[in-house]
Amino acid sequence: MAKVIIDDGTQEIPILNKFGKHICNIYIRPADIAILDRYQALMRDFDQIVAPLQNLDINADGTASFDKDWKTLKEVENRVKRKIDELFDMEEADAIFATRNPFSSVGGEFFCSRVLKALAAVITDAVERETKASQKRMAKYLKDVEATPPEVTANAGLTSDKPDDT
Repeated sequence: MAKVIIDDGTQEIPILNKFGKHICNIYIRPADIAILDRYQALMRDFDQIVAPLQNLDINADGTASFDKDWKTLKEVENRVKRKIDELFDMEEADAIFATRNPFSSVGGEFFCSRVLKALAAVITDAVERETKASQKRMAKYLKDVEATPPEVTANAGLTSDKPDDT
C-alpha cells in the first residue's frame, strides 16, 4: 500500500526529567497559534478544575487514601488529561502521565501543575519561531509586510486624523 507523508509542521518535543531521563515525547503544531489561548485558559481555570480535590486525602503518590475518594480523584484526573489533550489538539496526556500520577506531590505541588508550567516556555518559543518564519516568508511576497512585527502604538487602530481625547 502506498503512503503519502506530509510535513504538517508538527514538532516532536521530548520531555525529560531533571536528570535527563526521557519521560515521553509530546507533539506540537507551532502554526496553531490558538494553542497560546488554550494554554492561558487552562492555567486560568486550573485551580477550579482541581478544586474537587481540596477535601480529599491524597497520598504523595497521587492516589486516594480512602475508597470513597477514588471516584472524585479519577474524575478530576480525566478532566485534567482531557484539557491537556485539548491544549495540544492531540492525545498527549496519557503519555505524559504514564509513569507518574498527575496528582503525585513534587515539592509540594501536583506533578501535573509542574508539567503545565514547564510547557509554557516550549509552547511560547515554538509559536514565536513559527510566527517569525511566517512573517519572513510573507515579506518576500507582500511589500507592506515587514519581516519583523511593527511596534504597537498607543493610537493604533484610530481611523481619523484627530487624536483620541481619552
